[in-house]
Amino acid sequence: MKNKILLSIAASVMVMAGGDITPQESVKVEQEKGTDIGIFTDVKYSGELRTRYEYADDSINDEANAITTRFALSVGADIGAIEGLSAFGQIMAVTNFGYDEYAPEKSGYAVIADPQNERVTQAYLDYKTGGTLIRVGRQMVNLDDQRFVGAVGWRQMPQTFMGYTVTNNSIENLNLMASYVTDRYGVTDALSSGTETVLLHADFKAMPEMKLSAYGYLIGSSSNTYGLMASGKVGMFNYIAEVATQQDASLEYKNAGEPAVDAMYFRGDISTNYNGFILGAAYESIGDADGHDHGFTTPLATLHKWQGFADVFLGYTAGSNTYGLNDFYAKIGYADPQYGTILAFYHNFTAQETDGMLSDDAGSEIDIAYSYKISNDLDFLAKAAFFSGESNSVISAALNDVTKYWVQLDYRF
Repeated sequence: MKNKILLSIAASVMVMAGGDITPQESVKVEQEKGTDIGIFTDVKYSGELRTRYEYADDSINDEANAITTRFALSVGADIGAIEGLSAFGQIMAVTNFGYDEYAPEKSGYAVIADPQNERVTQAYLDYKTGGTLIRVGRQMVNLDDQRFVGAVGWRQMPQTFMGYTVTNNSIENLNLMASYVTDRYGVTDALSSGTETVLLHADFKAMPEMKLSAYGYLIGSSSNTYGLMASGKVGMFNYIAEVATQQDASLEYKNAGEPAVDAMYFRGDISTNYNGFILGAAYESIGDADGHDHGFTTPLATLHKWQGFADVFLGYTAGSNTYGLNDFYAKIGYADPQYGTILAFYHNFTAQETDGMLSDDAGSEIDIAYSYKISNDLDFLAKAAFFSGESNSVISAALNDVTKYWVQLDYRF
């Protein structure tokens, strides 16, 4: 079963840049001037095909295999009658060509979160005046490195939001962003829901070697997260230092007068790229429940970027965290313009507290990824994840071994 679908990999899918909004700016692809159609001027089209084979073995369910292709078509245009007004739309469809031996398409198999689906992923109006941009409608939102809010671009159907967003960069070295989100459209329909969420973010370039980012993410009735991150480059080293606190969002505490959550988050990261050689190490600490309903969680994050490619702790850090999680990880790799980039990662996981005779050991993971640019329009990616579980771990998600690998072609037009 592991290899039978590899022979079927064909044409491909994904989104063009142009739909994200960051604290700094509206991200748009620079292209030649488009055509004019009625009141719409400078109309530009773009698209992407991304085909992926994914294999998953979680040691519990049957081995899963999926070939999926995501097709995305985007169109953007200025609205000529009003200076500064523009529109952007994007549709996306995911198909599995009838290969449905994976959950959630078919029960009893390991999960591969790319079910068949089609959706209007983005549809918004932009109004730009001076250093201020106002965006209204369905949109992607990627903040910082997507640790707390992101579009989950790895999955075939991304995460988007219905919201009202304002960004401003009128003050030199300062970028401000505020967004009110009413609906979340997750990577699967099961993860889509209504919400009343406020996202606040500020970047300040304090010096050439340091950017400071402050944020407040008020996620409905779930939790309020406030944090500060310093990032930059000193000499040949890149660094990140981050701290955040998460508090109950409800006015009436749930658990016998105690808040549902009162937890901390810490991260430190240092890396370098010297003559193509890539080295780095990081430590991330996600606070435990400590007697409350749950520990620190990140339900709107691009979670595949964190705690290893195998996604073992994806549900745990998104909402069910009880015992906390510490992740020490290191990376090594090499990038060559002609031959591509290869990276290897090692993660060692531990819980912050235990229960009874159970262990705080939460397993370890080795990840490998290779990417190669075949042409300006076509990219190749192969990667694998090998998680070694701990049978006596206090974290139930870490009990079993997990193996996953992927082969992907990504074509933009």
